[in-house]
Amino acid sequence: MTAFPVRIPRVSVAVAEATLVALLVDEGSQVAEGDPLFVIETEKVESEIGAGASGRVHWSGTTGATYDIGTEIGVIHRE
Repeated sequence: MTAFPVRIPRVSVAVAEATLVALLVDEGSQVAEGDPLFVIETEKVESEIGAGASGRVHWSGTTGATYDIGTEIGVIHRE
């Protein structure tokens, strides 16, 4: 089993951090690559982020928290 990290993405060059607004997939759920995974907010703009791999999701991030770009907020375990 390999793990694919889920990170806060850079959605703009000028943005250094983002708030995790919502997790769209429950802990332990199966996702397919490209499925909507979570929502972040940067400078009052919300962005829906898709899964970068297929597998089972495990979260370490907390909704409402602000994270630096690149921070790992979970993993997708590919089986």
